[in-house]
Amino acid sequence: MMKRFLNILWLGVVVFFLSACQKYLEVQSNYGLAVPNSLDDLQKLLDDSQIMNLKFPSFGEASADNYYLSQSVYDALLDYGQQTYIWQNDHMNFGNDWSSAYNTIYNSNLVLDRIKKSNRNEGNANQYDAIYASAKFYRASQYLALLWTYSKAYTQESKTDMGIVLRNSSDFHEQSYRSSIAECYENVITDLKESSLMLPEKTSHVMRPNKYAAYATLARAYLSMQVYDSAYYYVDLALKYNVDLLDFNNLSEVKMTASYPFTIFNKETLFYAELLVSINLTSSRALTDTLLYRSYDSNDLRRSAYFKVAADGTTTFKGSYAGSSKMFSGIATDELYLMRAECNVRMGNVEAGMADLNHLLGYRYKTGTFIPYVLKDKREALALILKERRKELLYRGLRWMDLKRLNAEGGEISITRKLNGQLITLQPNSNAYALPLPEDIIRLTGMQQNPK
Repeated sequence: MMKRFLNILWLGVVVFFLSACQKYLEVQSNYGLAVPNSLDDLQKLLDDSQIMNLKFPSFGEASADNYYLSQSVYDALLDYGQQTYIWQNDHMNFGNDWSSAYNTIYNSNLVLDRIKKSNRNEGNANQYDAIYASAKFYRASQYLALLWTYSKAYTQESKTDMGIVLRNSSDFHEQSYRSSIAECYENVITDLKESSLMLPEKTSHVMRPNKYAAYATLARAYLSMQVYDSAYYYVDLALKYNVDLLDFNNLSEVKMTASYPFTIFNKETLFYAELLVSINLTSSRALTDTLLYRSYDSNDLRRSAYFKVAADGTTTFKGSYAGSSKMFSGIATDELYLMRAECNVRMGNVEAGMADLNHLLGYRYKTGTFIPYVLKDKREALALILKERRKELLYRGLRWMDLKRLNAEGGEISITRKLNGQLITLQPNSNAYALPLPEDIIRLTGMQQNPK
């Protein structure tokens, strides 16, 4: 009988891995798994977008404050959807964000383990380096998303608290344990810095990471740690690759009123990824927070491009850069401008921060209607940028992390749900911001659960 420390995390991974490899590889015996042998095989494994690009955690977004559910919709949800909505998801099991993220991590680790058996030479150096660095990028990106979901915000006080499980090998028999938050972020940053040195500047498709996607993800990591000078350094590097923004004035009236106005892989997209489908966030269920919708000016084209207004006045989101009901969670230039604007203001460069914000908003308002903001007060400028960050980056897997980091800095942001005439409130810095790990993982591994 297997000892308890056998890594139960990987039980579901085997099935996913076999199905992914079957498309490309000859099956050979190696611990009962199909394994890739050549660099081309490894690249094909990384190109399995269903696992590598389209399975980023969505529980955090479903726990956040950009939407609400009607009573009838809530009542009809499965238990886990209801529990997520009211931050009482104590009974999650293996088929969820955790398992999907570790499937990606497993594939990344398998590539990293197998590529060591290949000889890097003058003829294959570029391909070798790109594969190695891409695997590091994918692993770090999922680690970061898991940290945002299952751990507290990074602070000097919390950095020794429980983070996630760092799996840096494809060996099923390695013991599973939770590293500290600080150790996890250090791993993420180390992987991303290494990958940024080896990734190519351009790739054949935005579903493959490049050097600037690594810089942008480093900026995301440092932003979530509230290390704003480092976040600025890397987002500024990322913006050297692509400064293009979509001019919403160029969206035709037909496009603006379409079910999904934006084209997938549009020119703002630096790296393409999607959130896992969440039953809470489908357009037939999730209604946009009323105050959030009202915050868009009548001349703000996002009001029409992002939202569909029903006959009863409720609004639903349609503005995903996935060009469909799927939720884009990749990296786009609008996010980069907002990150750089925030970091500049936090570092005291208010004028530069406002210049980035005004530049972005100039592409979002009807031609001739946007009056650039002129703010000199750091606090006022930061509040405006954070407001516009929320309005621009809906349903991209960022809001839950933002709530945590802003509350850690004293933001005092509460979330309230109204059900059956009762108000349910998530207080700032609540333990519930670190979502509980799947119950079966806790039971089978003996790892410590997040405190309630």
